[in-house]
Amino acid sequence: MKILGIIAEYNPFHNGHFYQIQKAKQITNADAVIVVMSGNFVQRGEPAILDKWTRTHMALCSGADIVIELPVLYATASAEYFAHGAIKLLHDAGMITDICFGSELGEIAPLQQIAELLLEEPEPFRQLLKQCLQSGISYASARSFALSQLYPAAKDILFQSNNILAVEYLKSLLKLNSAIRPHTIARKGSCYNDTTLQPMASATALRNAIFQNRLKEIEVHLPPACYDILCQSITQGKAPIFLNHFTDAFHYSIRTHSPESIKNIFDVKEGLENRIYKAFDTNYDINDIISFIKTKRYPQTQIQRTLLQILLQIPKREILFFRQIPSPYVRVLGFRREKQHILAMLKNKLPLLTNPKQYQTVLDKNGQSLFSLEIKSTDIYFMASPNKIYHRFNQDFLQPMVMISSDKT
Repeated sequence: MKILGIIAEYNPFHNGHFYQIQKAKQITNADAVIVVMSGNFVQRGEPAILDKWTRTHMALCSGADIVIELPVLYATASAEYFAHGAIKLLHDAGMITDICFGSELGEIAPLQQIAELLLEEPEPFRQLLKQCLQSGISYASARSFALSQLYPAAKDILFQSNNILAVEYLKSLLKLNSAIRPHTIARKGSCYNDTTLQPMASATALRNAIFQNRLKEIEVHLPPACYDILCQSITQGKAPIFLNHFTDAFHYSIRTHSPESIKNIFDVKEGLENRIYKAFDTNYDINDIISFIKTKRYPQTQIQRTLLQILLQIPKREILFFRQIPSPYVRVLGFRREKQHILAMLKNKLPLLTNPKQYQTVLDKNGQSLFSLEIKSTDIYFMASPNKIYHRFNQDFLQPMVMISSDKT
């Protein structure tokens, strides 16, 4: 049996995602598709515009068979840790035969070569990287420049978001010596950060339109079932949720931490904690705060991730610890009933969490610790729901798994 793995955020699910799933199934001849999806917070350091169960419903209506959750500890981390957490989860599941991801390049061989070079880190590369970092530019820019000196074809590749993630996926497969076969599909339509509603519009453009209350304009850019699910979620007052909705929460979080204590957060170094405190002391709006903090060395998305990790209380030691151990569990967010037999296959390799109320008996100490972060982050996320009925504690225990059949959505 061929089982295809896809790593995604679906924030929100759109026509480009639908194309990727269908194309990936075609080129791999997969019997089933398992999606590893970020939960309620995503890798850009932002809340997902729709909660994880709503996005799971969208995915299952559009070609996914099972959706499992990428723990928030990885979902809010840098590309390297995000990719490693997701790949490790697929690898440890022990049943994934293939993985398919989008890239601007659309060719696996050059991406594989870059991954091998970055994993090997030859001495000339390390020296160039050190020199670039000393000039004050970001790590991503320094790495791209250093690599292009050794491998000129990489000059433009690592300046594009999907290519960066693709390389990190490949690096992680190599590190794990995984037998999962990688495939890539050329990204179609708008660029990742494009804010205009063009054919095959980006998730960024769709979020921007939703923020501006231009809901009708995005209908053609989503599969019909997904558009209906989106509208229902907004009507119910579960969504949309944006970063600025957490402005008060960010202020509370910073005011209840000392500059010394937030040094324990990933990427807080070189006095960044002082810059963060000065920003909160002189600005109120979270977007103004982020603009104040960011520099060439610390780009906006990195700052957003840092602030989110402070808010969610995710210390660096936790990220580093869980990176080194096998995945503690597989948490299922939803599945198609005709593929339910695959859940039993998942259970053969890792503890399977389908009923969160049982997490203290199903999971070991490490698993309980990791899932506790999930519970806390979900409770924080739902504080921003437009309808206050969703502000209740313990939504991870109140929301059921999403289960659908082929003839229903």
